[in-house]
Amino acid sequence: MARLCRYQQQWGEVEALTCSRTWRTGRVIRDGTSVTEVGEWGRFQQAPVAPAFPWYLRRSDADVVVLHLPNPTAEIAWLLASPRGVLVIRYHSDIVRQARAMRVYGPLQHRLLRKAAMILPTSPQYLDTSTVLAPHRERCRVVPLGIETEEYQVADPERVAALHARYGPRFVLFAGKHRYYKGLPMLVEAAAAINAPVVIAGDGPERATLMKLATSRGVSIHFPGYLERTDLLTHLHAASVFVFPSVARSEAFGISIMEAHAAATPVVATTLGTGVEFINEDGKTGYNVPPEDPKALAEAINALLAAPECATSMGTYAQKRVVAEFQAKDLSEREWECYQEAAQ
Repeated sequence: MARLCRYQQQWGEVEALTCSRTWRTGRVIRDGTSVTEVGEWGRFQQAPVAPAFPWYLRRSDADVVVLHLPNPTAEIAWLLASPRGVLVIRYHSDIVRQARAMRVYGPLQHRLLRKAAMILPTSPQYLDTSTVLAPHRERCRVVPLGIETEEYQVADPERVAALHARYGPRFVLFAGKHRYYKGLPMLVEAAAAINAPVVIAGDGPERATLMKLATSRGVSIHFPGYLERTDLLTHLHAASVFVFPSVARSEAFGISIMEAHAAATPVVATTLGTGVEFINEDGKTGYNVPPEDPKALAEAINALLAAPECATSMGTYAQKRVVAEFQAKDLSEREWECYQEAAQ
């Protein structure tokens, strides 16, 4: 959202409405964008409880109101407030885990989707496989997410050499939040069969469990923790293979894959019927394997480790593709054009 606002300011007036993660409501200017942060009273099913959100939404005189889904707080607020602007929905993911909540939330979401002038999923694969989007397909336009690729294309050679001294000349990397759908237990299970050290960077609710699992399996895995931007960039350039072992449709896209590709690093990911397969082209930018299959995961990683020329070729193609097709500025403009079409 922040990146979209930053780029789209040059084509029109843009403001953002979010929750504050505190009980206070305030307005700030962030990167040139006016942001109203509505106070919240707590969280229910991970969604903010923000009673004033509908009131602030109703006050908006925007020509187009863009909601990022899933977002129960904003969805209920829009249905209550009925702001005058045309509704565009940026659709990121189906709700996968909260099946009970969907009994109540599902009908509200479908009502909202029916009122949208346009719905923007992030990949053709997600559009094709989402049962939620199927009834609304004629109003969908696929617009992928993007990154600022130039940030990832160059790394400090001395820092890269230091990582090789630390982990070894070849290593396999995961970097991201340690959440249930990331499939990291599968990577831990596969580690004993992988012909290179495994590095699981990042932090999250599953980290302690993963470290215990690694100890119980007797595998040596590096857990460097959260990486600042410079360290992440260095790890992406130093790694021989980036691995993305997600196991659920909650993994709707895969920005980490694009970051690895921008650093010319091939990726082994999983087949989920989501944007993961859209970003990681099987056999071209790396390999995609079935989820929850440690043996297949290890075999695909080892295939790249055993063929460094092939891995380099895949990484080079991946970098060219992400630069050509997934620039944040270009995709922000494409999304803006969708807003204009919806408004007309």
